[in-house]
Amino acid sequence: MLEKTWTFEAGDRVPDWLMRQTNCVLRFDRDAVVVESNSEYQIYPATSMSVDDTMVLAEIIDQQCDAEVEHILPIRTHTAPRSMSLN
Repeated sequence: MLEKTWTFEAGDRVPDWLMRQTNCVLRFDRDAVVVESNSEYQIYPATSMSVDDTMVLAEIIDQQCDAEVEHILPIRTHTAPRSMSLN
């Protein structure tokens, strides 16, 4: 299967094809690369990060209602940038 790759800047909204959201807005907290391969998404930071850093932030719209996030495909997150040799 051919890989598909997208890049996002910090502050960009997470697209619905990656994660559906109810009662919240998801945004990338840092520049990121998303790769679709073998029926899963892999999310890499554009620069190194620690395990305590966040990749995606959720802004709750209505504090009185539950927020839900649904992954469209399995998602594997990484804390190290993607090796250029994998592109």
